[in-house]
Amino acid sequence: MLKLTLDNLSFQAGSKEILSGISCQFDGGKMVSVLGRNGAGKTTLIKAIAGLIPAKGKVSLDADGKILNKSEIAYLPQLESINSQLTAFETVLLGLSRNLNWNVSDEQLHQVETVIKNLNLTTLSQVPINNLSGGQKQLIFLAQAFVSSPKVLLLDEPTSALDIRHQLVVMQTVQRYCKENNAVVIFVIHDLMLASRFSDEVLFLHQGKIQAFDHPKRVICSELIDPIYRIESLIEENSLGLTTLTPIKPL
Repeated sequence: MLKLTLDNLSFQAGSKEILSGISCQFDGGKMVSVLGRNGAGKTTLIKAIAGLIPAKGKVSLDADGKILNKSEIAYLPQLESINSQLTAFETVLLGLSRNLNWNVSDEQLHQVETVIKNLNLTTLSQVPINNLSGGQKQLIFLAQAFVSSPKVLLLDEPTSALDIRHQLVVMQTVQRYCKENNAVVIFVIHDLMLASRFSDEVLFLHQGKIQAFDHPKRVICSELIDPIYRIESLIEENSLGLTTLTPIKPL
């Protein structure tokens, strides 16, 4: 079984402690959302897991006892303004950058073609990424992350600035990749309803520490949400078995 383990992960910026003693384990085939207020350390956490910042502590990835390389981890930052004339195909090809040289192999081209086809993006292959809509860009960058078949996928607010339809398309695409590849998926998100719908587990951060790490129904509850977000909320389960949250008023 695939396991991603964090052992006493901490990070300090100047005199400010952003993450403090984060220890937990993530299992393959599970979607884990990271919740918390602005400044709680959510983005810092996934950057630390990706090895993008010099955090203290240990991040280990293994499958059935075999230690895996960090090249098995893919990180997708929050979608921002894109000013690139690379085509969608070329953008996805960059996802193989660790293995690319001056001569792109037929196998690598086939990998890109396959992932683009599987995401129903073939018609966008030769379109400059700069000309795509926000939802289309996010799907292309997901394809870029998928093309190297990572064991761990780290996503920073993958649905920000997307309309409702594209939010669902993106999250369903990620969920399908997670289940079909038995991958660990950790995604930072602010929308509690999307977190409830697409998470197997929720990691709730507050002031750089783990406040809760459990099933969504045991984390997205008034007892935890209200005092930290400083709201009064009504949290219920709808007829589909999904948690709904209605903010009533700020505290």
